[in-house]
Amino acid sequence: MSPRISLTSLLLWLATIAGLSLSVISLLKICSACSETGQFSILAFDFGWFGITFFVVLAVALALRRRFHKAERAVTLLLLAAAGAEIRFIWLQKYVIGEWCPICLGIAAVVLVGCISLGMEAMAKKANKGAVMGKRLKRMITAAAVIVAGFTTALLGVRQESAAAGLDPYLGNRQSSTIVYFVSDWFCPVCRKVEPSIAAMYPEIARKAKVGFVDFPIHKETLNFTPYHLQFLAFEKEKYFALRKALSELSLKTKNPSPEEVQAAVAPHGVKLRQLDYADILYGMQSDLSVYRGYGLKGTPSVVVTNSKSKKTKIFVGDREITREAITNAIAEVGR
Repeated sequence: MSPRISLTSLLLWLATIAGLSLSVISLLKICSACSETGQFSILAFDFGWFGITFFVVLAVALALRRRFHKAERAVTLLLLAAAGAEIRFIWLQKYVIGEWCPICLGIAAVVLVGCISLGMEAMAKKANKGAVMGKRLKRMITAAAVIVAGFTTALLGVRQESAAAGLDPYLGNRQSSTIVYFVSDWFCPVCRKVEPSIAAMYPEIARKAKVGFVDFPIHKETLNFTPYHLQFLAFEKEKYFALRKALSELSLKTKNPSPEEVQAAVAPHGVKLRQLDYADILYGMQSDLSVYRGYGLKGTPSVVVTNSKSKKTKIFVGDREITREAITNAIAEVGR
């Protein structure tokens, strides 16, 4: 192996490790641009998880490429397809999202480094063995076809979350037939009182049931907060409780928050406000309406524990009834 090829192998490994690390970081959505990118998925996968899977497969192919010709070919195909996909991803950042994500640009850069390294290897091999015009043309056509295939896959496979599956306002175990609705009003003093208890019991409940947080406008000003609340439920599930707390604190200062005030309140959590479609907002409000009217709720805070299969339902109202023990027992009961 020549020193030049050894250098390109090192570059390929460094690019793969860097890409894997950046993909892990992208899952954390640590900046507003990462958060904005988070509303998109590729082939129904989060970009972070898709990147992790891609770079793990690439690492395996790299480890085996000196022993198996197919593995060496897989490295080439993976990187060229990724290069084509990155063209689409960069276009989305520029013309759809309107903001550059440093993590995504970093991944694009490591893919470029990988492709350049492959090019350097190919040039070294041709210098040693001599180039055959027919084979060179065939390889160029194949490479172009793979790049186009990667671009086409990204073009068809990347979808915006709200467009891909409609507004999804649920947290917790979304495969469960048991649903726990926490129903509250942003200006209800008792609701504020039980918030810490709800946050404390949530992890246990989320493992067992699908969880919804419903705005019941006992005070009409609650509807001024609902669109922002729906955004966070739909797009910021991992940071939901921190953002819910930020909205609650903002409701102590104003009854009609402006987008700028909400953005300032959530900015410390690395979140950028997104514009929900009117249809999504209407859908979310109608869903809330169907809960508090459908179960005949009269006040807040209330908790509804129901099972979509058995149709069994338990309702708790007020801070004395809303306890961890009562809700966990109700989940077990309605699930029988």
